[in-house]
Amino acid sequence: MAALAETTVEAAAEGSDLRSFLAKRGVDTAEVDDQALKELEEKYIIARDLDADTVLSKIQDVLGLGHKEDSIVAYEGLTYQLPSRDPILGQHEYVPLLRQLCLRRGKVIPYAVGDPKTSRWAKVITAVLSLVQKLLLRGSITSSDFMRYQDELFKKDKKTVDDALLDICCLLECTRTSLGVFELTPGTVVGPLTFTMENGEEMRCMGRAGAWIDEVMHKITAKPGAEVKFILVVQRNDIFEDFAMGLGDRFLREFSCVIVTGGDGQPDITTRAFLRKLKDSLSVPVYALVDPDPKGLSIFCTYKFGSSERPFDNAGLTVPDINLIGVYLDEAIDIEKGLPLTKQDKSILKGLCSQKYVMGDELLRTNIHFMMHRGLKSKIEALYRRQYPPSDYIRKAINNQEDI
Repeated sequence: MAALAETTVEAAAEGSDLRSFLAKRGVDTAEVDDQALKELEEKYIIARDLDADTVLSKIQDVLGLGHKEDSIVAYEGLTYQLPSRDPILGQHEYVPLLRQLCLRRGKVIPYAVGDPKTSRWAKVITAVLSLVQKLLLRGSITSSDFMRYQDELFKKDKKTVDDALLDICCLLECTRTSLGVFELTPGTVVGPLTFTMENGEEMRCMGRAGAWIDEVMHKITAKPGAEVKFILVVQRNDIFEDFAMGLGDRFLREFSCVIVTGGDGQPDITTRAFLRKLKDSLSVPVYALVDPDPKGLSIFCTYKFGSSERPFDNAGLTVPDINLIGVYLDEAIDIEKGLPLTKQDKSILKGLCSQKYVMGDELLRTNIHFMMHRGLKSKIEALYRRQYPPSDYIRKAINNQEDI
C-alpha cells in the first residue's frame, strides 16, 4: 500500500461554474449564497462536465507535457498524487446542503513509476491517460469494455480500466463522460411513461419488458390518462422481470406504479440520474426492495446517500427520501432458513458501520446490527414462498410508510 500524504489541493478554476453545473444535475441552489458554494469547492472534490480542451489541459499539467498533443509515456520519474477515496480514512462526508455523500480534499496517495510497490498502477494510469488523450484529440468516444483490449497492461480486464478511470476522474475532477468514455447501463424501467429524447423525439415505455434506461431521456412524463402512485426500485434483473412480467404482469395491473432496476450490482450513474429525474418529474414516493443482505443494504445506501466508490461524483444522483420497505432479514428468515455471512459480507457491513451518515439512520442501523448479530443473510425470493409476486407484502409495507 502506498504511503498516505497530506496536501493542500487548490479548487479547480477551469470548467463550468459550480452553481450552473449543479443546476444541470437538478440540484436547487437558489437559497445557497456564493460564499457557501465557494467553501464547498474548497473543501470537497466535485467532478464537473468539462470540454475536451479543458481535460487535455489538465492532462498536460499533470504530466508536465510541453503540448497537449505530446505522446504520453511512463517515464521513470513520473508520480501521480491520487486523492484518497478510502472511507475508513474519513474522506467521505455527507453534506446536508447538497443532500449527498462527498469526498473531502487533502489526503493523497503517491503512485510512482519508479517505486516497485506502486509502479504497476502508475503505468496503468499512464496507459489509460494516453488512450483518453487520443480519444479527445480525435473527438471520439468509446467504452471501457473496448479499452481493455488496447494495452497488455490491462490483461483484458474491464475492472482494471474502470478502476483507473475512477482515479483519473477524481484526479482531474471531471466526470467519466468528459474523458470520452461512456458506460453501458444495465438499468431498466417499466410503467406508463413517455420519454422525450434530447432530439425531441418521443418514446413510450411499451410492453411488460419495459425500456433500457438511456441518458438521452431528457423529459419524463406519465402517459396521458395514466396515474402513477409510486416508484418501486428493485434489486437485480431477475426480480425486475418477476415483478414486471410474473403471472402475466399481475403486479403492474394491480398497482399503478413504475418499476426501476439498476441491474445486478451497484447502480450506475445513468440509472441513478434517471431515478432522480423520474422522482422530480412525477413527484411521487420512491420505495426500494432489496435483498436482506449486506450488498442489498449497500445498494440502497447508494441510491439514498450517493456512491461510496465515486464520492466525488454524486451531484444530483441521490434520492434522499427513498424509503426502504424490505426485505428485512427477520421477515425472510421467518419464512426460510438464512445463509451464513461470507467474509466479503462482513467487510461490507464493517464499511457501512464506519459511516456516520449510515448509522445515523435508525432503520439502517437496526438492520445492520441484526444482520451482524445473527450472522445470516437471505434473498428477496424468500417472499415467493408465500406469494408470487409478493403483492400483499408490498401493499402492507407501503401502507406502513403512510405515503399513499
